[in-house]
Amino acid sequence: MSKTGFFTSVFAIILLVSFPILFSSVNIASFKSESNLEKAASYLISMYSPTLGLVANSEDKGSNPYGEGVPCDRTYWVYDDNLWAGWALQPFDTSIAENITKTVQRYTSIYGRSMLFEAAIGEPVPTTIHSGKNIKVYDGSVNGSRVQVLLDRHQYADNPTGIFDDAKGYADLCFYMTIDYWMMGDTNASDHWFRTGEALWNSTTNIGFYDKQVGIDSRYQNFKLGLFLLGQRVTGFQSNITGEVETAAWSCQNGLGGITTQSWLNGSSYGTANAETTSALLLSYNDNLTERLHNRQTYAEAQLEEALKANDTLKNWVAVLLIITCVLATLSFFLAIKIKRKFR
Repeated sequence: MSKTGFFTSVFAIILLVSFPILFSSVNIASFKSESNLEKAASYLISMYSPTLGLVANSEDKGSNPYGEGVPCDRTYWVYDDNLWAGWALQPFDTSIAENITKTVQRYTSIYGRSMLFEAAIGEPVPTTIHSGKNIKVYDGSVNGSRVQVLLDRHQYADNPTGIFDDAKGYADLCFYMTIDYWMMGDTNASDHWFRTGEALWNSTTNIGFYDKQVGIDSRYQNFKLGLFLLGQRVTGFQSNITGEVETAAWSCQNGLGGITTQSWLNGSSYGTANAETTSALLLSYNDNLTERLHNRQTYAEAQLEEALKANDTLKNWVAVLLIITCVLATLSFFLAIKIKRKFR
């Protein structure tokens, strides 16, 4: 081999080996038009309080029913609103999403889990569902305005005798149980609850789930649309109404990007959007979440798997760097020999 051919070959080897490293450092910008998903995420982010580390209940200026005159846009529900919002925003703003989740975890460490809403993110909940209790955990001032932080807890201690014996009559409870049983590996029970909730769909109007709550309010609760889509995507159960549910859900998106909380029976919107309904729908589009739940993998297991992958990746890069070092050392050796011969 000629001198030129030898050095060309060595340079080619170095370039080939180091190319992945060089390429990985290039920041490739992607330009994506603002979709319905991004608008929904922007709605949640617009209600985020860095001081509290939480998103507000709604853009609504009216008083919430529990806060002694505090408006909805200064009311912050730990769960289910922010429990879900932390996961819903993961694909859009990791920093805010993680801050929300850390705040939720801090309150959970003090007041315990809701024992219901965690089912939507794959955490186990009791299959006996207890009635909820609204608890005020903070009442103070942020930027000169009064705010409240509340949570909706369904622990046994909150209502020992208040049990939903008629859970099959509520679409949201059906879909919580769909995911809960799926995570436990009981596919038959999961399918049973999914079909029970699916049967509550009003196929005459294709607008919402006509369950017992509709009988009370005469309005559809739109967060149940997102829970159906989440349950369907987690389990992979086939359904003839998926398209109709998805269409109905996005027809509820308002000008701010949020999903309207309720709808009249004719399909027209009632009231404003809120964090719960918007987060529920976004959860069903979080591929990392739905894939993890589909594989019945807990969050802790997913974190361990990511850590192991990161460790394997590090080992691979160390191997690549060792190869490059060996190539450079070999090249230096041959160059040293050539120089030594030249000056003899």
